[in-house]
Amino acid sequence: MITSHGALCDVCGHYILPLDENERVNFFKVAQIESESDLCCHNKCKTAVLECAGDWEKLTPGPLRSLYEKALT
Repeated sequence: MITSHGALCDVCGHYILPLDENERVNFFKVAQIESESDLCCHNKCKTAVLECAGDWEKLTPGPLRSLYEKALT
């Protein structure tokens, strides 16, 4: 999510601080989440999203995992 204070990672919930030239804001979509805007994450969480391969239980605690947990209750 992009806020007035910068980009907030939708996976872990921390601000994305691209102080390192290798860090960046990565935009992505999740098929089960209807949203007008893309979700965003930093490099570490991008790897986690790709490695979970659709199994939300493998995600670290954060906003995206919480959405899945709420949807299943």
